[in-house]
Amino acid sequence: MIELDKKVLFEQTFSTNYYSFKSFFSSQEAAEKAFNMAKMTVQSVSDIDEETLAMWSLQMYKKYKIGVDIPKPPIMVENKGKTWFTPQMISNGFFWTRYRQFLTQIKGWPMESVETIDYTTNEIMKSLGNPKSMEPFDKRGIVLGFVQSGKTANFTGLINKAFDVGYKLVIVLSGIHNDLRAQTQIRLNQEVIGSMLDKEGKPLGVARVYPNTPEHIISSWTTVENDISSQHGGTSNLNSPTLMVVKKNKTVLESLRDQLIYHRDLYNLDIPVLIVDDEADQASVDTSDPVKNEDPKTINRLIRQILEVFKRKAYAGYTATPFANLLINTDARTAEEGLDLYPKDFLVGLPKPKDYCGPEEFFNVYEDPSYKRPSLIRHLREEDIEIFTTIKKKTDADKFEEVPPQMREAILAFLLTIAIRNLRGQRKTHNSMLIHTSRFKDVQSNVKDEVARTFEAISHQIQYNPKSNVLEEIKALYEQDFMPTTEKWPEDIKIYSWEEVYEELKAAAGIIQVFEINGNSKDALDYHQYKEDGLNVIAVGGDKLSRGLTLEGLSITYYFRNTLMYDTLMQMGRWFGYRKGYMDLCRIYTSEEIASNFEHLAIAMVELREEFDRLAQIGKTPMEYAVKMLSHPTMTLTSPLKMKNAISSTIIYEGTLQQTRIFGHSEKFYKTNMEAAEKLVNNLDFVKTNIGRGKTGYYVASHVKADIVKEFLGDYETRGNKADSGLMKNYIQFANDKGELTNWTVAVVEGDPTGAGPYPVNLGGLTLDSAVGRGTDMKPSGNKEQDVDIKAIVAPNQEYIDIDPEKLKDKKDRKDKRKLRPRENGMLLIYPLNPNVPVFKNLDVPFSEKLVPIGIAISFPYSELDETDVYQVNKTVQ
Repeated sequence: MIELDKKVLFEQTFSTNYYSFKSFFSSQEAAEKAFNMAKMTVQSVSDIDEETLAMWSLQMYKKYKIGVDIPKPPIMVENKGKTWFTPQMISNGFFWTRYRQFLTQIKGWPMESVETIDYTTNEIMKSLGNPKSMEPFDKRGIVLGFVQSGKTANFTGLINKAFDVGYKLVIVLSGIHNDLRAQTQIRLNQEVIGSMLDKEGKPLGVARVYPNTPEHIISSWTTVENDISSQHGGTSNLNSPTLMVVKKNKTVLESLRDQLIYHRDLYNLDIPVLIVDDEADQASVDTSDPVKNEDPKTINRLIRQILEVFKRKAYAGYTATPFANLLINTDARTAEEGLDLYPKDFLVGLPKPKDYCGPEEFFNVYEDPSYKRPSLIRHLREEDIEIFTTIKKKTDADKFEEVPPQMREAILAFLLTIAIRNLRGQRKTHNSMLIHTSRFKDVQSNVKDEVARTFEAISHQIQYNPKSNVLEEIKALYEQDFMPTTEKWPEDIKIYSWEEVYEELKAAAGIIQVFEINGNSKDALDYHQYKEDGLNVIAVGGDKLSRGLTLEGLSITYYFRNTLMYDTLMQMGRWFGYRKGYMDLCRIYTSEEIASNFEHLAIAMVELREEFDRLAQIGKTPMEYAVKMLSHPTMTLTSPLKMKNAISSTIIYEGTLQQTRIFGHSEKFYKTNMEAAEKLVNNLDFVKTNIGRGKTGYYVASHVKADIVKEFLGDYETRGNKADSGLMKNYIQFANDKGELTNWTVAVVEGDPTGAGPYPVNLGGLTLDSAVGRGTDMKPSGNKEQDVDIKAIVAPNQEYIDIDPEKLKDKKDRKDKRKLRPRENGMLLIYPLNPNVPVFKNLDVPFSEKLVPIGIAISFPYSELDETDVYQVNKTVQ
């Protein structure tokens, strides 16, 4: 036996025993026992020295993260502490063990990712019904993931465990399009059923770990080609394990329901069923109007009717945008359909995976003025916008006559991205570009044809004309955009010369294909077919590309398709996902309005998860407390039909920093706030102090009564819906009634004159050497009648200047720092802002030493009050 075989045997033995022992012992004890078993196994077949065994053991420690705590996701469950399930049940389960080994040994997944799937699916299993019990059960829950972040891997793990513990039937509801259903079927054939072979007859997926045995066969009523229908129905007896992957389609679900009823009645079946609803907010939520006594809408009705076929049933919905699901009426029930799909039994938040690029990577979601990461968003100019704003119906397709300038630039950027990725050693990988401008297929077809013609011309020039103007365009884009962005990226990334990039461009230009992805086209994003060399594709499409379907290696997006709904907008953002090694090359070409809406959505999602985490920590259950969701002045959470149970909640700002980032455009707005600040300053006694090593100065007034702060907020005018002076004043009054926020520190911040330049300010009785420079990097919109967004005003740690520095030393997380603030103590920061930055200079306002923009920020302590931010809440949850 060669040494490599011995090492493989050592790891396989260690891995199998480690996971088995870990169900009964601590990870350290389990590792020691597994090491002993692995040593005995290897030594029984070959002589091997202790030094080599010790080295292998050390490698296992590192690889399997022994002793390293895996972050525990937030979980809300109905039956606290009561469960039939224990991890020991599946520690040696055939399906789960095989899948786990497939992820680690074949796919090479990081151990922490596999551990996270193991932990989260165990928590979900605890909330499902016991399939071995003959007692009826009806369990419903939601798993909250991220867009394109590995939700499929998680529910694949759940399905494997479900079969191990005795579930007989698993139905996966996979989107509303054939492509996504087929994609999911292929994945589950490989990673659960273990039935797929390659062209040479070799096993694919989990069967590579070990093949099925006669006792471990899973049948399927669906295939890659065929969904459930009257022609392609089920023949296998459902008393044996069966997996189905079906579309959320009326005909399909009606056929499935009828066949299940037929089999149930024919064989007198009483089997446990698990329904996994992928993209659970799409089509599954009932949009009927109970006031009009309407029946549940079709897909919702059919899903519930399928559940009602069985006495023992569990429903697990997976989504990245749970807004609609969390607004379902908790009491909704009909005679034929039974309970609605509110997640009454569990809510599980999947942790953000390592190397995942989500909203935080594209936007300054924590509103930090020191955020300097280069933006990857390129705002569309009028010439591009004008073309697509005139296309309002499918008959307008002929209005798209040629590729506009920035769409052309986006194509050139895609070529550069492939060339640079090749130089970075990422050859033979998938590269995708998305063009999404219309839901109309006729328009998509026209765009695809014009893009194909334009790309062919560009490709020809790159490959055969070294003096082409096209190469000058690409060189300018590389030197003026790509090189500066990579140089400023917070990683040490090699910059290649133009000559090196040019050589790769010639190769890249010959391998890119242009596809039209919709029901009218035969083009398909079959990445698996190109797994050896990688697919390089410009995908033009609409709704089919906006949810579920993964765009592998997506780097460049040209997007002009707005929506006013959170969940739809989030799902259209296909640029979220894994971008290891090329995040700095990604670009999003879109309008300022869409980018702004996405930024607000990014903040909403981050705060939704923070709130979700908080509720889980204090032990709330799904039925006790609905997760609350940030409101937007023009965007809604989801479809109005799904919002019928939404009301405004009591507004609580506890444990947050609120800061003004939106400013008006009128002289009156600025005069009102200057007068409010002067009145406040003249009512207080300030002490000048410098805190820390910076040049920023502070005028601090301590032990200020809450009435003075509330009076100031009553005078001060805000823009936007979040840091609203009136709502904050109301909350302070509400907190005062509970004995909180009674004692305040007020600080006027003096700017560093070396920032945006000195700008003296007379603020009541205070004379400041300079205003605070903020928004220096923001460009004016060109519209003097438009409000100004400066993004953020509070520098790191400024909200803690009234807290003992010794207590802050060991606190790195902003939540931990805020917890140091007593419930009685609030912090109000006043920021006289420098009007000499471009966004303020663009306004028709006569700024001077006696009239400057006044920004404010309030640091609110954590409290005993059990409410939250400016949110929508489900009114049916008490």
